[in-house]
Amino acid sequence: MKKRRFLTFIFTSCYIVQLYAQSFCTVTHYDEFSGMAQWWVTQIVQDRQGMMWFSTWNGLNRYDGYQFESFKSRVGDDVDVPSDRIMDMVLDDDGNLLCNIEGGVFVFDVKTCKYREVSKRLEGKALALFKQRHNKELADEGKPIVVTDRYGKVWRIPGDVDIDPKVKYCMTDSEGNVWLRSMFGAYRLSFGKRPYTTFPQERPDQVRSFYVDSKQRYWVTGRDDKTVRLFDKDNRQLGYLGRDGRLHAGFTPFGAPVYHVMQDSQGTFWFCSKPDGLFRVREHEGAVFSVEHFCHDVNDRNSLSNDELYFAKEDCHHRLWIATFNDGLNCLVDPQAEKPMFLHRSNGLRYPKDKGLRSRQVHITKDNVMLAATTSGLLVADVSPKDAREIRFRCHVKDIHRASSLSNNATMYVAEDSKHRIYVCTESGGLNQILSDNLLADMLEFRHYNMSTGLPADVALSAVPMSDSLLVVSNNQLILLNPDDESPMNNTAFLLKDRVRFSDAVPTRLPDGRWIFGLQNGAFTIVPQALKKSSYVPSLTLTGISVDNGIVDHAVCWKDTLVLQPSMRNFTVYFATLNFSGNENISYAFKMGDDNSKWNNIGKNHSATFLDLQPGEYKLQIRSTNNDGIWVDNVRTLTVVVQPTVWETRWAKVLYVVLIFMTTWGIIRTWRYIVSLKRHQQELHEAYLTLLNSKEHDKGRLSETSELKSERAAKPKIKPEDDAFMQRAMKFIEEHIDDSDINIGDMAEATLTSRSGLNRKMKSLLGVTPLDFIREARIRKACLLLKKGMSVNDVAYGCGFSDPKYFGKCFKAEMGMTPTEYRNQA
Repeated sequence: MKKRRFLTFIFTSCYIVQLYAQSFCTVTHYDEFSGMAQWWVTQIVQDRQGMMWFSTWNGLNRYDGYQFESFKSRVGDDVDVPSDRIMDMVLDDDGNLLCNIEGGVFVFDVKTCKYREVSKRLEGKALALFKQRHNKELADEGKPIVVTDRYGKVWRIPGDVDIDPKVKYCMTDSEGNVWLRSMFGAYRLSFGKRPYTTFPQERPDQVRSFYVDSKQRYWVTGRDDKTVRLFDKDNRQLGYLGRDGRLHAGFTPFGAPVYHVMQDSQGTFWFCSKPDGLFRVREHEGAVFSVEHFCHDVNDRNSLSNDELYFAKEDCHHRLWIATFNDGLNCLVDPQAEKPMFLHRSNGLRYPKDKGLRSRQVHITKDNVMLAATTSGLLVADVSPKDAREIRFRCHVKDIHRASSLSNNATMYVAEDSKHRIYVCTESGGLNQILSDNLLADMLEFRHYNMSTGLPADVALSAVPMSDSLLVVSNNQLILLNPDDESPMNNTAFLLKDRVRFSDAVPTRLPDGRWIFGLQNGAFTIVPQALKKSSYVPSLTLTGISVDNGIVDHAVCWKDTLVLQPSMRNFTVYFATLNFSGNENISYAFKMGDDNSKWNNIGKNHSATFLDLQPGEYKLQIRSTNNDGIWVDNVRTLTVVVQPTVWETRWAKVLYVVLIFMTTWGIIRTWRYIVSLKRHQQELHEAYLTLLNSKEHDKGRLSETSELKSERAAKPKIKPEDDAFMQRAMKFIEEHIDDSDINIGDMAEATLTSRSGLNRKMKSLLGVTPLDFIREARIRKACLLLKKGMSVNDVAYGCGFSDPKYFGKCFKAEMGMTPTEYRNQA
């Protein structure tokens, strides 16, 4: 309860000062529920990296703005630290922490995150410093804590208030935050000054539109309170415009929610209301106005087609184009007539039947090209024809087959910058710039600005030119876009450090140079100088590295090189931008490679994981925005060296090349040997068949001996034992070639070998089995006999075939024709 009273006191004090001096203070409390190891904080220190350190009765706590990490003495540290109850702490000259533990002093190395012993001289010096600090705290007991923020504002926490636990001042960090400690945690006081001024308003209702008229007065309309207020150029409120046409000093509703105010070239004001139609307001002497109301009349086809109006725009023929939210555009042909005529799709306007019915805004260029933002696409028309019935409309929509089409059909607003470039704001597709020179073309080309291309948001409510840039209004932020800068990360986002929600009111520049913005609960004004890039560059540091899903190593703040062993290919790196005033708007990006590599935007994630890295050296670079969303030059570089395994070294690669070469050479040599062996078998096979045929053909001839000798000389050379084997086999075949009853057993017996040995020997020498060789010898003999004109049956029986039909089948399979065909051909 007492702790809650202290927090209430701080917040109440800050709120009162804020209302008085336009400054604010945010108080944040840290204890064990925030991630601390223990709630009793004895001291707070910021190291040279920018990390915050908290000494507690349960060890040291390091804070990076996101989470706490606890550090204690461990078994095996070779340092005899008596306990983890740290009574006091101070930063030494080397940037390490001197800790007072149970009356002794130990050094905590912030680089290695381990304790080590301290010299006697340094221990005595530290103990004297701790005692001096303790005596000063006793002397300041009961005195107020007074601090001055970076804006010069003085803040005071009374010390004479009976609040327990007693809070003590510790330090002011590099950002100007004040850190306090107590026995129930720590407190951070962050100071700021809002860059804007809240616009005065009776009720916190939505502000819908602004307009600066020809007299440099400006109009402000509210949706929920249905008010229309008029201010002079010196920002004095002239009054509330009532339906009676008079300006009232007190709160007076107009009676209709006005969504848009405009003044035509004749000085007449037009109020577009939803759902109350159109108001024509003419000013008379004495700041008195006459108010005329026009709405839809079911009995008059020339009346307004719908009463839900969003916008009105005057063209070159002094016609008014009115955007309705349920029936497309209406053209007010004669605005100054007593009973003006409204032209729409029901009485002659050539408007698309099923497109653009819910229109929001109209923009007309200097070339008389009208662009209308609707919920179903972008309507484009040439409004130069004097007869509005001759105007043709084109509707441009999102095309899933064309990457350069409109990014989203729900368009919100059309803007034109100082260089006459046209931009289309969309409800969820970001900003679209029209690249086509001819706005009346059947197909327009768009350039997209969205979150995938570096824009901080995909919602673009409206946009207005501001100097050489374009100010885009999103749901809760303002974005300053420079279209001439191709870098996707050079867009400036302003989050205003408050939870604001912008309305559809288009930002307007007031006569005094300030800009006014509409909110869901009011409005605010801001000077253009406040919308500039923040110059603050917070430091970015590494907070942890985990290799192969292992335990996170937190002693990496000072590490610049990470070496991964051959078996390690995956790691996760954790990092943080040290911005303790607030890090909720900080975004991160990284790239792995050289300086020309592309940045990978990872949003608010502050870790990155890399998997299956190949051997080599990598350069990891990490950058971030500051808390204003501005990308800053705070790149943190980590060199990653992935060591190769034995099989990935240079010598291994040389060995791979040699092995591939030797394998290829062996395959080629084996292939050549097999080819040579098969050729030798075929030659030997053919030689012995020819020898058998020669003997059969030359039986009874006198020249037999000389020709046989010639055949023997022509056959390939083989081993003598192989030749003797073949001679026995040839003799058996020669003697039994006409015997159909011979078998392998008979031939094996004749060649003095076994059946398996015979089969193996014939395969190795001739490449065929014994039966195949006998069959081929019989077919060769049959060819000779057929050439002599013998009958097929006689040839079959004479060549050892017991069945002439089987002989014919075997002959055709070998020679490709029947025995009869062969004999006739021969």
